[in-house]
Amino acid sequence: MNRDNEATDRHAKDTHAKEEAAKRRRLTASSLDAIMTPGVRYTCVALANQLNSSTRQIKASLSQLVDAGTVRHIQEARTGIYWVPTSDERKSFEQRRMARRVLLGHTLEGYDAGLHSLQSLCMLVRRS
Repeated sequence: MNRDNEATDRHAKDTHAKEEAAKRRRLTASSLDAIMTPGVRYTCVALANQLNSSTRQIKASLSQLVDAGTVRHIQEARTGIYWVPTSDERKSFEQRRMARRVLLGHTLEGYDAGLHSLQSLCMLVRRS
């Protein structure tokens, strides 16, 4: 009888471990995005602890979201900070981006002449 109880306990533990592994595999970038609250700063470790997942998997999902532009990322010392920007943060970012485009909107002048001068100088010091 005791062996049956041990076998049942072992089976329950194995089933629980398999369910936890399946939950970790199901964590995708889109589900992570749905969990994150706009404006709240997160670290990879905090998200992994909150979601009972590995930091490697969380970091991979966060990288996808950063590449897609859904999540912002800054590096502070050795810790990465991730967040979903609020609508005000998005507007501010777009305004700064547009201001940079206006400043850089002119054409480059004298670039070809400088490049030609550098090429001539290189040809002068070139060994035969």
